[in-house]
Amino acid sequence: MPYVCLFAEGEVFRAGVDARIHRSPLTVVGYLFYSLANYTVFAPVYWYFLFRNLKRQNADSTQDSEQAT
Repeated sequence: MPYVCLFAEGEVFRAGVDARIHRSPLTVVGYLFYSLANYTVFAPVYWYFLFRNLKRQNADSTQDSEQAT
């Protein structure tokens, strides 16, 4: 079902740059390699948005922990 697979891959890539994802080294490396395999030339653009999302998540979690104390 290549048509459905296309939408599933798009959802994974969208989640990497827009949603809260489980941050582990394996997940981040997976996003890096998977985007490199699919985007090749445009992978650095995706990486920029991916790392911006991870940085935002880190700032949000730090801010949440400060408010809890």
